[in-house]
Amino acid sequence: MNILPKKLYNKWILSNDKLKMLNWRELNGCPKIVDASYSGYTGIKIFKFPTSDSFNSFAYPDITNAYEHFKLNLLKEVTKKKSEVFGNFKVLKMFLANFSTGGKWDTKFIEVFPGRDKLGRVQYAIFNDKIVPGNYLSNHLYGFLCASIGIPENVSKFIARMYSKGFIEPLISGEIPNKTLLKFRDPIADQQAISAGYNDFRKSKLN
Repeated sequence: MNILPKKLYNKWILSNDKLKMLNWRELNGCPKIVDASYSGYTGIKIFKFPTSDSFNSFAYPDITNAYEHFKLNLLKEVTKKKSEVFGNFKVLKMFLANFSTGGKWDTKFIEVFPGRDKLGRVQYAIFNDKIVPGNYLSNHLYGFLCASIGIPENVSKFIARMYSKGFIEPLISGEIPNKTLLKFRDPIADQQAISAGYNDFRKSKLN
């Protein structure tokens, strides 16, 4: 149930990027509305990503370079936005819009990164010489960019847990969370991937 007036929803929540992603999901046969508990198809991929993590490493596409390029481009975008007037507020709005499930920065829904196939099976790829599931990248990216703007790690993890339970849903979709979402828990693996994103930022020459 939408709890915001249509004009307010269109102005503050339904950005052009969100509308594009909504259309992309519809074209790919994904639901129009997805949240943290969604475990279905994430759209067409340009690589054949295995749905098991038990094969030899050569069976998996290596997305390391593509992901690094994507990540660093977003870092530039976020850094530029933060330097503007009311930059912190604008960055927060960017994060709310783009990190939500099915959003522009959710790597699971991007053609070059693993997500889930039409049967809802998790897809895997090689990242930094390790076999990782699709969900790893989106959480790693979240941790990396949160670190880049100075959000403490424990705070970003807390926000991720609140998002996974639907408590931030009114700010993302304008709707109250459903019962399924309220019962959902952010997996430990996702929290660990956020930490990995923080660690990678600390080890980089960007901090």
